[in-house]
Amino acid sequence: GDEPFSVNTEVFDSPWSENKIIKIGLATAAPDYSTMQPSNIVFLIDVSGSMDTANKLPLVKQAFSMLTENLGKNDKISIVTYAAEDKIVIEGYGADKQLEIQNAIENLRAGGGTHGSKGIITAYEIAQKYFIKDGNNRVILATDGDLNIGITDTNELTNLIKEKKQSGIYLSVMGFGTGNYMDDKLEAIADNGNGNYSYIDSVHEARKVLVEQMGGTL
Repeated sequence: GDEPFSVNTEVFDSPWSENKIIKIGLATAAPDYSTMQPSNIVFLIDVSGSMDTANKLPLVKQAFSMLTENLGKNDKISIVTYAAEDKIVIEGYGADKQLEIQNAIENLRAGGGTHGSKGIITAYEIAQKYFIKDGNNRVILATDGDLNIGITDTNELTNLIKEKKQSGIYLSVMGFGTGNYMDDKLEAIADNGNGNYSYIDSVHEARKVLVEQMGGTL
């Protein structure tokens, strides 16, 4: 109906005690992606040596490939990578150039140090170059958060992101991997970039965040 969301509840007996269990479901109407404002998205991908494991860069490739398949012809995609140096892989491609974008993603290789701050600055420059007025202008950072070159302090990084978001370009973060994973740093970056933060540990989670919940993610 006219309500922004629905609430459904169920109450039943607990199977292990005399308590009751209550389940509360919240749902909005399914979004109509065809009416979404056009998106200008920069994939900012960490290709440093620490990303060279099965649950990191290969999963990043699958995740961004899925998102690309669900974008429209009016959306623009750019790819920036960073290791010891940053690199502009493609810029300003229409999302209908599926083959070129998929090939660019598939050809990414990991190795080297992690100059994340340099990559962030370059990604914002590309996003500004292809800025869509009244559109969704966003950098999506994919990393394990192991920044070891350039600006590495969390406070300095968040100050950089706060400054950049004033342009109307927001930053979302997708975290990958375990071990040296920097969860607190990545969440702080996303929070200060007016974006959202997701941890991706499987293809299923990538599909949930980038396909099933695409409207919220973007």
